Amino acid sequence: MSLLFGVALLVAWRHFGLKQHAMIWALSFMSSAIGHGLRILGGLFPDHQSLTAMLACHASIGSFALLAWGFRLRAKRNSNSVAIVWIISTLFILVVWAFQLVEWRMASRMMTAIADAALVGIIVHTLRRATGVGRTVRWAMTVFGIYITSVAVAAWLARSGGEISDAAFIIVLSIGTPTGMIASGILTLLIVSADLAGELQRQARYDFLTGLFNRRGFEEGVMARTARPRGERGIVVVTDLDRFKAINDRFGHATGDEVIRRFADHIRGFVGADDMAGRMGGEEFALFMARPNITEATALVEKIRQGVPALFLDFPADVPVTASFGLTSIRPGEDFSSAYARADAALYRSKNSGRNKTVADIANVS
Repeated sequence: MSLLFGVALLVAWRHFGLKQHAMIWALSFMSSAIGHGLRILGGLFPDHQSLTAMLACHASIGSFALLAWGFRLRAKRNSNSVAIVWIISTLFILVVWAFQLVEWRMASRMMTAIADAALVGIIVHTLRRATGVGRTVRWAMTVFGIYITSVAVAAWLARSGGEISDAAFIIVLSIGTPTGMIASGILTLLIVSADLAGELQRQARYDFLTGLFNRRGFEEGVMARTARPRGERGIVVVTDLDRFKAINDRFGHATGDEVIRRFADHIRGFVGADDMAGRMGGEEFALFMARPNITEATALVEKIRQGVPALFLDFPADVPVTASFGLTSIRPGEDFSSAYARADAALYRSKNSGRNKTVADIANVS
């Protein structure tokens, strides 16, 4: 089952362009599968049972370490704690096994369970602010961590002359380990599915080239804010790069894309926390400014317009890059499409009057 989860995650990572943590989770479940295989080999070849048991311990720790590492990467946190637990436990088991210090079987079992529980604890800590599926994973991992801790206690009790037999320890180990790994696999796949759905939703609302909202995302965002009973009036701004087709024709689409990116970054620098900016298509952009005063908004748009040529000082001198702007205030009870049409008409007046201008639709504001 662990192998199937590993393969499923690896396929998802490869074919859906998922981030690196999905690949690391795939390796985690594959390592778990290797551990189970080593335990089976130990039963088939009793003469090598000591070696296979030691390697199975490493596979188990490696599996949980990779699982924790994936969660840390997904949360954009460093993995120093994972590395420390992994290295210390690995060295401990190797030394105890190589030199047969104390009762190595008991010691390796305890260290494996303690390391696994510590790594699960790192996952739980990483997910402490998680919501949705992440919160479910956190609680499931908390229960799994408590169970693994009980395995460490059982390993001690099953030492030579201990309170329980080795067979009893195997029962304790077998009760929750497969269930825990299956649950971890299912929940991990759910996280990957949720991440993939979130990425698809993001791609549906954001422009790939600029990182701004696309037309759909911008319109949905503005309409959600203005459609409420006490919706914001705000200012709608429509802007268009002047003579952009000539730039594309002369220098190619790669240069045109660079112009689009720089202009988008320039606009983004003027967008406040309550404002929105979007690329509506081609070289056309729009802004929603959450402010009722069109005079103040016009002054800010003028700053944006005046700063455009300076973005392209490294371009040939005979290719000035400028932009035209049109803006209007949303009327009480007016829908977004009507306001956008008036701002767009103001933009065309700017274009027809010589370009590189800001025209505010003040006359129609009430």
